[in-house]
Amino acid sequence: MRLRSLIHLARVARALTLQRRIIVFGSSSLLASFRELGEPGNLLETTFDADFLVDDIDDQLAAVLNEAIGEDSLFQSREGYYIDVPRPAITELLPQAWEQRLIALRECENVFCLEPHDLAVAKLRAGRPKDIVLLRDLLCAGRLKAEIVRERLALTRMSEAAIAAAHQTLCAAEQA
Repeated sequence: MRLRSLIHLARVARALTLQRRIIVFGSSSLLASFRELGEPGNLLETTFDADFLVDDIDDQLAAVLNEAIGEDSLFQSREGYYIDVPRPAITELLPQAWEQRLIALRECENVFCLEPHDLAVAKLRAGRPKDIVLLRDLLCAGRLKAEIVRERLALTRMSEAAIAAAHQTLCAAEQA
């Protein structure tokens, strides 16, 4: 995902949602902090979607967004990128006070992205191989600090099994 693609998606989504606040989740949210990551040869070069959490979304609005700029839409076939529309329950994966750390996407009014360490917590909770690779690359490049990720994990509601798994995944990413 290139920064200009994320900005384009955000502008279209804001128009379709009548200017509601949008929070970018997922890997594409890193572009607000590390704008170069979408450029050729960088971590997000092969990311073609952005997760947009829209304030006060209902099923009808989610359907409109999916049809207009979601996966398999005409927009995706023309532009090569698209949005996913997660439900508000996705925020349960995040540490306390995550909203206070949101980073504005400067080019788009009322569009915010996750702070990278908060994103790391969500990626650790997901624990997919691609998420571990992303975390490893961010840690190795000095874009994430493992101690801050651990602090944020401590601020996240999780079962003991989930805590153990997240810490194990973080250790694996650090050692890779």
